[in-house]
Amino acid sequence: MTNEFHTEYQYDRCTSRGICSINPTTSSLLEVILLYLRHAAYYGLQFEKKGIKNKIIRNLILNTLSILSSNYEISERNFEIINSAFQKELPVILKEYKESFDNKQLLETEKLLNSAKTINEYIRFGEKEFNKRIRNMEAKDRNLYRILFILTKSLCVNILTYESFGQDAEEEILSAFEVLDLLNSVQKNRENIKEFISNIAKKDCELMKNIRLIQEKEYGKQEECEVSFSTQKSKAVLVVGTNLKELEKILDEFQEKDIDIYTHDNMILAHTFPKLRKYKNLKGQFGQGMENCLLDFSTFPGPIILTRNSLFNIENLYRGRLFTTDFAYSKGVIPIKNNDYSGVIISAEESKGFKTGKTCPKEKIGFSLESALNTINKKLENKNFEQIILIGIDGYSIEEKEYFKTLLQRIPQNILIISLSCCQSKDNIICLNASFDNTSMIRLTEEITKITKKKMTLFFPYSDRHTLSSILYLSRINTNKTFVGKWNQTIINPNIMKGLKEDFNILELSTPKNDLDCITNS
Repeated sequence: MTNEFHTEYQYDRCTSRGICSINPTTSSLLEVILLYLRHAAYYGLQFEKKGIKNKIIRNLILNTLSILSSNYEISERNFEIINSAFQKELPVILKEYKESFDNKQLLETEKLLNSAKTINEYIRFGEKEFNKRIRNMEAKDRNLYRILFILTKSLCVNILTYESFGQDAEEEILSAFEVLDLLNSVQKNRENIKEFISNIAKKDCELMKNIRLIQEKEYGKQEECEVSFSTQKSKAVLVVGTNLKELEKILDEFQEKDIDIYTHDNMILAHTFPKLRKYKNLKGQFGQGMENCLLDFSTFPGPIILTRNSLFNIENLYRGRLFTTDFAYSKGVIPIKNNDYSGVIISAEESKGFKTGKTCPKEKIGFSLESALNTINKKLENKNFEQIILIGIDGYSIEEKEYFKTLLQRIPQNILIISLSCCQSKDNIICLNASFDNTSMIRLTEEITKITKKKMTLFFPYSDRHTLSSILYLSRINTNKTFVGKWNQTIINPNIMKGLKEDFNILELSTPKNDLDCITNS
């Protein structure tokens, strides 16, 4: 069984954070932010049609959507920062628009800017606008637009990651503008909206693959490696998130300091890249991941850096030596600006650090894509395999572990199983520990379709903010069925799941017997 360091802590991610639902206040404030985004996107598209690239609009939209993707709840502090940015920049955008266009088609932007002054007024205004927007929209149509918005938030996070490597994402930025502008004049043609959803999902997945390619170009191709979960006597800093570029800057910054660097949660993937492993101050992985972040953060004896787009409402659970490079941040979190880590260094030096250290078992994670494909190809030389089942990364809940344990026992020998997480010793199972690597599901599915015409069934035990793009994109590539595990309801609620099933034939896990019957009888 892979990912064994999680087995002692069987928590659902949102349960461990205590934020499994969205309250009405958040919904109202999100509606205000959505109005700002819609207006900015409209003007952004008009500028683009004239060949004008407005950096203010781009930054507003990308930063805001990435924050919305990372935070399931919008605190008053988050809203104040985002609101202040739009209140400052939208008048400038409006003025430039009026000066650039003769026949001006204006939205009610000035009215929006003057709609409220206090937080309570914004809540009431947002509630009123939300009710007005959905009044003439059927529930199934609302779900399509919600799906589209989720995909767009994921796209914006990936755009920022891609651009952090000095790459250009012009086409993807325009797509984000188009989605937001679509909300200014809601369309009724459901097939057009579904096609729009499929296109955005594909672009997001292409961007994820391109990010991985540029990461491998800079840090070497991913490979299997052993990750230490031990600690050493020293001052220390914990780095959280997925942004490898920021981790590299931190490793460089702290190279001459007597301070060790540990990764947390998804950042464990950094250890699968040869160049990053060469840093002597990168010591290993600390803690059990986001499922146990409250305990991990409170017991880590040094400052914690939340890299961009990794806040995840952590401030609702823990405050202390938290630093972030993000655009918006909550009370208790200290911003890092202009790559100035001096505050972190001071905090690390003043913290107690690890007094003795602790020895823990190592974990093998990662795999070489080329090596995995060679293994798969050799297995497929066995003509008895009628189809393939590809199982994604682990969902960590007790129920899902039991589900897949039973499923793997029951799958017949004429089906080849490729599992990126849960595993058993059987001749028809290929075990690959992808850890937190969602992109590996995209790459493997695409590559397998190039070497075989056999149908594939996809399982997504765990889903995060980027997984919906993978699910919708891959479900259209030579697949038999696509199953998803229990969603975090702050990302996908039951109504949206119903829409995914009806419009895109995405299935929820039921029982191993029923799902296996569904696969083998189709």
